[in-house]
This record gives sequence, C-alpha cells and structure tokens, in this order.
Amino acid sequence: MREIIWSAVVGGLFLCNSSPVSIVRSDMCQVRMFAAWRLLSRFCAPAVVFFPGVLNAQDATSSDRIPINHFIYIIQENHSFDNYFGTYPGANGIPPDTKLADKPNGPRIYGPFHLSGSNIPLDLAHSWQSARTAWNHGAMDGFVWAEWPEALAYYWGTKPVPTPEADKVQGITVEPTPTPPSQPPPGPPPSWVLNTLSYMDYTQIPNYWEYARKFTLCDYFFSSLMGPSQPNHLYAVAAQSGGLVFNPPGAPGTGEEPGTYTFETMCDLLESANVSWKFYDGWLSTSGEAEPQVHTVWNPLPAFEQFKKNPALMAHLVYTRQFFADLQSKSFPQVCWLVPSLPESEHPPEDVTVGMQYVTGIINAVMQSSYWNDCAIIVVWDDYGGFYDHVRPEHVDRYGFGPRVPCLVISPYAKPGKIIHTRFDLTSPLKLIEKKFGLKSLTDRDADSHDMLDCFDFDQQALPPDIITPDTKLNFSDMVTTQP
Repeated sequence: MREIIWSAVVGGLFLCNSSPVSIVRSDMCQVRMFAAWRLLSRFCAPAVVFFPGVLNAQDATSSDRIPINHFIYIIQENHSFDNYFGTYPGANGIPPDTKLADKPNGPRIYGPFHLSGSNIPLDLAHSWQSARTAWNHGAMDGFVWAEWPEALAYYWGTKPVPTPEADKVQGITVEPTPTPPSQPPPGPPPSWVLNTLSYMDYTQIPNYWEYARKFTLCDYFFSSLMGPSQPNHLYAVAAQSGGLVFNPPGAPGTGEEPGTYTFETMCDLLESANVSWKFYDGWLSTSGEAEPQVHTVWNPLPAFEQFKKNPALMAHLVYTRQFFADLQSKSFPQVCWLVPSLPESEHPPEDVTVGMQYVTGIINAVMQSSYWNDCAIIVVWDDYGGFYDHVRPEHVDRYGFGPRVPCLVISPYAKPGKIIHTRFDLTSPLKLIEKKFGLKSLTDRDADSHDMLDCFDFDQQALPPDIITPDTKLNFSDMVTTQP
C-alpha cells in the first residue's frame, strides 16, 4: 500500500512537469500535491517525507520552541495589499505601467493613482460576483468593470452564486440573481468607480508603515474566499465558511443577522484544551449599545449553534473596552480576536486614520503591559474591499483564495524590517495557534496552511516596544517608495 501511495505522490510531481518551487505557484498542481500529501500521511504516518519548496522549513518547529504564549488577532476591514502597501520598498507591489480597461478587451487607459485624502466617498463592490469578475480567470484586470454596477450586472449575467452547504449553514439562502441588462453601459465609467485603482502610503497610514519597517510585513497573505466580510470572518474563526460566499441579508447596523452555523470553530478547540480565549467586539448598535453577543457581519460566533445553546461559550464574547481591562489583570486570554466598530474599521467610506489610531491604541496598550514579552500581534484586513491587487490568488478549492490583503506581525520575536513572501491566508494564524497548543486542524484549509513561523526569529534579541502617540513624529524621508 505504501508503495502505491508513494507512486501517486511522485506521479503528482511529474504530472506537474515543473520544479518543486513552481509546483507551489501552480493552481492545479498545488491542489494535486495537497491531496497526495494528505493521502500519504494517512497511510504512512511513521514516515517523514519532505518536498523542497512545498513545505515551509519552519513547519518542523516544535511547540516547546515557541516562546509566544499570547496571540492577538486583529481583523480590520476592506483593503487590498496594493491599496495599502503597493509602493512599499521591497514588497511585491504595483507593477510599473499598470493599466486597466473598463470592459473586456477594451483599451487599457486607467492607471493606479495616489489617493489625496484618507477615505473614498463610496464603498466599493466586493461581493462574490465582483471579486470573480475582477479576478477575470487570473488576469487580475477586471477591477474597473467589476466596480461599475451596470457593467458588472451585464458581464456577470445569470451565472449562479454557490449555495451554502445545507448541513453547515441554516436559515440563509441565496438571493435571486436579477435579470441582467441586454447590453453593456456606454463609457466612460463614473469617476468614483476608478477609486478601485487608488493606493495609499505613509502619508495616510504612517503607523502601519512604521510597524512594517520595525517589525514584519507579509506580502503574500490572501483573503480566504473571493467575497465579502462574513465568509472571510468565518475562515478567521473556523477555517471554513460552510460554503457561504455572501453576507447574510441585512446591512451592518440594522439589527441581528439571520442564520445558524453548525460546524466547529477554533474557540471549541481552545475550550476543549483549556486554553483561555476571548472575542473582543467593538460593534455598536444604531442606539449606541455594545452588542458582542449579537450576530453581526464581522462577528459570526453568536450564530453558531453551540454558542446559542451554551451561555458559557457566549460569555467569551465581550465588548472591546474589556480588552484594556484584561491587559491590566492576570486574566488576559492566551488567544483573542478583535473586530472594530464601524468608524474604526477602515471600511470605506470611513476615514482610515481613525481605524489606524484604534489599532495603534490596542498595540500601544499591549506594548505597555507585561504581556508584550511573550505575545504575537497579527493585524490583517478581512477582504480586499474592491481595491485593485495585481497578484493572482492561488486556486486551492472552489471558494478561494481571494485577493491579497495586508498583514503585519508585531512581536518581540518578529523579524525586524523583513518582508515575508510565504503564502498565508486568514487560516494561517489558526495554524500557528494549533501548532503552539497541540490542537487538531479544523479543515483541510488550516491543515494545508503555513503556520506563520517564517515571520519569527526566536533566537534574536527581543525587540523593544515601539510606542506611537499622536505626538510621535515619524520620519520617512529616507524611504524611497516604488511608483507604478
């Protein structure tokens, strides 16, 4: 049997007809290799097999070699990597002379531009339909017509949207696809549509750029699914969305979202292993009330069946103010998530500087606490928010990956000033937590994910805190940005 399975794995390599490194970059070959690897490990557990370039070298680090005891997972909203770090020196940013068209095979006349302010006036489309239209079969050139509502309706047509898996998602159904227009709209597109091509730099988000140069920036971190917030937030807590690719009906701020989820979460694993955890939610209702135990678009946990049935689980979902109180106590959790209020979210049209200051306040509080010495702060954005990104997401299954999003790793053990090119997604922090605490994988997604150990050097001298206040004068005069 082992010989048969081994032949299947080696055959996967030769069928790809490529080097091991390019195997990782090839969509179909990667799927084939992951399947073969799982098959091999199932039947040949005593064997140790290593494919150069396929497995991350630090995946072999044992949990007792990880001096991190507190994991802080901050999830902000709706920006692509190119939108925030597309001109960051040394990163895989916006290619020179990038031009996009406003329709398939149209003239490429629209280029990226530096946003003059710190917000855009209207939200951009980032649904399953718009994300896949922008992706355009891997060409990554459909962002303009994906953001133009009439053009998106025409070019998407009547293609179906995946239906959630019935055994995992209850009470949420796909809304009917409206009848598309009979012809594409005449050009040019409305000017606000071109905000998809806008980008920012240290003039708008200086604190984030400061964290990137003092700690670690990841430029190959992807949203987990081609679509909006709720599905991606599900991946961040459960390594799957149950096949949900859209936000449940109902806009943020209008009340409780519908539906019930019936699959396992990272919180369940932590609870079973007696690892302390909390979910800090900054969401406020339209009346200004904290609602950490209400199912909202950025907090799916209250919709899980096990949470609805168990008040002890629900008690772990608290308002963000409690985060700062917990830092001053001896009861700060070993694992936590933080999601913002709307004004602090950076979700268009909100001012990104408000969100940046919110995140900075969290990081400052950790750095000024006793927990800084053994913590890892991972800051990510849940989805691309409709903003252009030039890197084609790898195809790992029918749902993802989605476009790249920024990721900052802040810790005494983060590699200072390094840009990490290892492939990550929203399940990678879960993989790191699983590695540290000896937990099982939730799904194939986190099982196959890299564990983010490439971002750390546990032998280096511990990095000191980098406290940033409103009075801090950050100097980027020596930084030469790349210009598209």
